[in-house]
Amino acid sequence: MTETLGQYLRTIREQNKLSTRDVEKGTGITTSQLSRMECNITQIPSPIALKKLALFYNIKLIELYQKAGYLEREDINAYMETCFKGIEKLSQEDKKQIQSQIDYLIFQHEKEREGNNDI
Repeated sequence: MTETLGQYLRTIREQNKLSTRDVEKGTGITTSQLSRMECNITQIPSPIALKKLALFYNIKLIELYQKAGYLEREDINAYMETCFKGIEKLSQEDKKQIQSQIDYLIFQHEKEREGNNDI
């Protein structure tokens, strides 16, 4: 069974040990609005509300937009193809190797920044 958007939002909130009141203070989304989202009464929350929640929970907005039905996997794949020419020709293994290289470069840059902060 696939997790609904509401279940996902509730799980994230509970994992962060936040009350609905905490979320209201941090986002401006009322406790009743959040409760309706978490109980799947609000079938399609507004993109703005989802963006506020993503920022507050420190999660990826794209995941919320996918769960809400605003984006499909094909939309994301099509966008990625415009970012990285020829990516559609690569295998999943190729993409994993490239992601590993990106992760390594990010790690190196963070290390360099930490070193500069010690001065």
